[in-house]
Amino acid sequence: MPDNFKYDVFLSHKSKDKAVVRELAERLRRDGLRVWFDEWEIHPGDPVLKRIVGALNLCVSLTD
Repeated sequence: MPDNFKYDVFLSHKSKDKAVVRELAERLRRDGLRVWFDEWEIHPGDPVLKRIVGALNLCVSLTD
């Protein structure tokens, strides 16, 4: 994976799928990937939409 991006994976999900996505995020991180998972990256008081858009800009581009 290129090192010029902060995240290798951006996980998007519905709230009802949170437990399953959390397990996936943990597995991906154990496997050495840099994962953006809202629960780890968005904190109380954060501007949620701004954090999501910012994270997408820090992920690996599918066109590279």
